[in-house]
Amino acid sequence: MGHEGTHYITKHRQITETLTRQMNQGELKPYDRLPSEKEMCGQWQASRSTVRKALDQLTDRGRIFRVPGKGSFVAFPKISHPTSLILGFSDKMRAQGLDVKTRLILREIIEPGEEITAALKLTRTDRVMKIQRLRIVKDEPMVLQTSYMPLNLCECLLQEDLESTSLNQLLQERCQIRLSRSEVWVESPIISRKEQQLLGDPRVPLFLAVVGLTFNQHDEPIRFSRGVFRGDRVRLKISDSSAFELDYSSLLG
Repeated sequence: MGHEGTHYITKHRQITETLTRQMNQGELKPYDRLPSEKEMCGQWQASRSTVRKALDQLTDRGRIFRVPGKGSFVAFPKISHPTSLILGFSDKMRAQGLDVKTRLILREIIEPGEEITAALKLTRTDRVMKIQRLRIVKDEPMVLQTSYMPLNLCECLLQEDLESTSLNQLLQERCQIRLSRSEVWVESPIISRKEQQLLGDPRVPLFLAVVGLTFNQHDEPIRFSRGVFRGDRVRLKISDSSAFELDYSSLLG
């Protein structure tokens, strides 16, 4: 009995520590889906109760979260900006004395993929509105921004002007959603040929993606967004508080 208990603890700890290491090293990224409990039982040669205990511990630590009917997903580390720092791209550019133009590329209603479903904690039947806009600074394409929002929260945006008005402003004024905070992280994106063309086919094909998840006043995720920036024109600035922001100073020249 004692031997079995020792084996159980060792196996459980092995699963927990391996998954934690994979998340810390970026092998498992935010909103990646973990294998099913059945798959993990086979992978680790462990009982269902052992696997479940490891997943429960990771959930308690805030490293993963579960979506009913979908499975377990990697959580984003809780580094977030308060509402005062949720500024749109246009606001940030104007603060640096730069004019920005917006071109609407598409606005459509879609069935969300796994990443969007997990991030926004949707059900199987939920649909989302996908909005893609190209932001142009000094007549040069600078960032391609794509946002996904639950349709039941933002259906009113179907008729709104998305080229001259801030999406944050529309969400708050038209959809009656109060934004509270956002979680952001950076990744190296894989972009399509069409997206590269929209961004002006830069001579140095270097791109930087800033991914964000925005929450409402009830701390519910209401928008998942990915902005693909031209890496030859912007830099990433990291402050002492471990927060980061994009540095557009190179555009001023």
